[in-house]
Parts: sequence; structure tokens; C-alpha cells
Amino acid sequence: MDAFQVHKINKDKIFNFIMSLRDSDSSFVLQKKFNQSTLMSSAFSLLTLELIGCIESLNSQAYVNPFLQNQDKASGLIIDPKLTFEKSSLEDPEKNYIHYQTTAFSLSAIDALGYTPKYSLAFLDYFRDKKNINKYFENIDWSNPWHESNKIMFLLQFFSYELIRLKDESARKYIDQILDLLDKYQDSNTGLWGTQYGASSFSAMAAGYHFLMFYQHFNREIRFKQLVVESVCDLQMKDGLFHPFGGGGACEDMDAIDVLVKSMSENESKPLRCLERSHFALTNNFNSDGGFCWAKRPTFPLFFGLGYLNPLANLFSYDMCKWVIKNNILGSFFPFLREKSTYSYSNWNQMKYDIGLSDSWSTWFRLLSIATIEDKIPSLKQHNIDFKFRSLPSIGCM
Repeated sequence: MDAFQVHKINKDKIFNFIMSLRDSDSSFVLQKKFNQSTLMSSAFSLLTLELIGCIESLNSQAYVNPFLQNQDKASGLIIDPKLTFEKSSLEDPEKNYIHYQTTAFSLSAIDALGYTPKYSLAFLDYFRDKKNINKYFENIDWSNPWHESNKIMFLLQFFSYELIRLKDESARKYIDQILDLLDKYQDSNTGLWGTQYGASSFSAMAAGYHFLMFYQHFNREIRFKQLVVESVCDLQMKDGLFHPFGGGGACEDMDAIDVLVKSMSENESKPLRCLERSHFALTNNFNSDGGFCWAKRPTFPLFFGLGYLNPLANLFSYDMCKWVIKNNILGSFFPFLREKSTYSYSNWNQMKYDIGLSDSWSTWFRLLSIATIEDKIPSLKQHNIDFKFRSLPSIGCM
């Protein structure tokens, strides 16, 4: 592992790394160590190639076929062949979380390759009723905004896809309704979602990322912008990244950076300094194999995340406090208490990855983070990549 070596970001190296993850003529594994391929792992590689401007070099028909062939005709959901699918409760994004998630990333990959799905998104029919959208929001657990926000993001992405790609103007009213409801549930004290229900600002920040891409795309006013900026700047660790364990996290860093960029004023000095520190840390995390890993944890994390322990500070929450004490303080002296080195993406054992080794998801998200900062501060760019963001409101857009 290249934890303390600096390698300059290079387009050809990234392309070669992504192509090294191929396990067939039409699919990619998430990480070489576990050699597991799914529709989502293939989507992550394809969307990385789109971001660095290399997707046109592929045989698009070959790569799009697995997504198109695994769309369920009746529901419109794209179902990974390694998963079971019970055609019931389609209106429940929790029960069908992995299928909604697979469909969201698959739609983005299909779009990046220049195609559209074969069948309509019939699983959305339940939500084509404003009463049902209201009912859904009434049952959201805002004390867990990170998880809940993903499901809302999926709905917004699907309706946006119908509006923009399928030219279904009726989808606009559902997008507007969901954004109106999000305004209602935004905390006026932090600018985030869920903190008024006991969620940590760390978790609430991640929710903000899932929402603000739609606010930006549809020219919606982001309320309490200054509070959002202050809340997110407070989360930055001394290494320039945003995970309390140190070494950042592919999701957490992207979430924080994107929320800052979308919420800050044009030349606001404090968030600009935060972004500059993040950019330095991110570019120094590029591995010699051409990819990025989830995180490069410090060997002695004792002095990370201390702000979460102060009951008078904005960062404080009991859950985060316990998390930091176990991993950073006790874990510095008893390493067996620290986080595991192997994660499973979306808690699915078919998508395992070692957080210290390069994988396609982390590579995509680390590059998105760098691209987002450089879009705001172009003078930081020191590489040969002209990043290409997604044009549709979804993960990867700008």
C-alpha cells in the first residue's frame, strides 16, 4: 500500500487501473483483492471512465447489454442477477433498497454509454400520487439522515431521469413536491437535515450531499447557506479530510466538499481554505496502481475527532462520541478495537473491499472530489485530465 508515498495523478494510469478491473468483455470487479463483479461495480468503473473522458473508447453495446438485459419488464427495476427479487412492496424503498440503488447507478451507466432503458420505471407509480409522497415523508427516520437521504435521492434521480431524458413533464411536479418537503425538514439551526432530531452533523452533512445536487440543477434556493458552510467546515479534520478516524473516507469527503461548493459564497475565505486543504490531501492519496482507496488511516489516531467529545461543541453527539472513543482513543492502544479493514458496499457480501487498497468506487469518488474542488478553484489543477461531470442530476453531476 502507498500510504505515505505521493504519486502524481495521471489520466493514462487511471484508465489502465480501471481497465485492469475487467473480469469479462462487459463487466468490472469492484476490487482485485476480492474479484467480485456486480452491475454496480461495473457502473462505478464506467462512470469513472466517463469522468476522465475515456468512455468513448469502449464498445458501448457490449458494456450496456448487462444493464439492459437485467431490467425487469414489469417493474422497470434493474435487478442484479446475484440478487433475489420478490415482486412485492415495490413502493417500499427500504425493502427494495439494493434494487433501487442498483437501478440508480445502472441508469447512470446506461446514460453515460448513450442508451436508454428498454422499459418504463413502473415501480415509481406509487409515488405518482402526492398523497403517497406526503405519507412517505411522514415515516422518514430523520435521526438517521445519511441512510434515509439515499432513498430520497433515488426517487429524485428517477423522476429527474423521466423529466429530462424521457421528456415526461408530469415528473416535474413530484420533484417540486419532494424539494418542498425537504425545505420543511431542514434544520434552521444548522442548515442540515436531521440534526433537530438528534442526528450528528456528520451524518446530516452526508444527507445534504444527496439533496443539494437537485436544488442546484432545478435552480432551487438553498436556505441557511451560511449555517451549512459553518456546519461542514467544523467537520474538517487536521489532515484536510472529513472522517473522524483520520485519513478521510471516499463518501464522506465527497459529501462534505460538494456541500461546501454548492453552499458557499463566491470568494468566501473560510470554505476556500477548507477546499484547498482537502485538495492537497486528496491528490496526495493517489496510488501507484492508478487508483484510490477508501481511506488511508493513521497508525495512531488518538488526536483525531476530539471535537466530537466536547459536549459544548456543535459536533457533539453521543453516538459520535462513543465511536471516536472506541476507535481513536482506546483503539490507539488496543488496535483490535479499531474499525475493520474490510467493508461491504451497501452491506452486500458480493461487494467487499479492503479500505486500504484501490477500488473503483473510491477512485470514482476521490476523482469527483478533486474535480469538484478544481471546478471551484481552477488554479489548483496540476494534471492532464479534463473532467466531464454527469449532465443529469445524480451522483457525479455538477
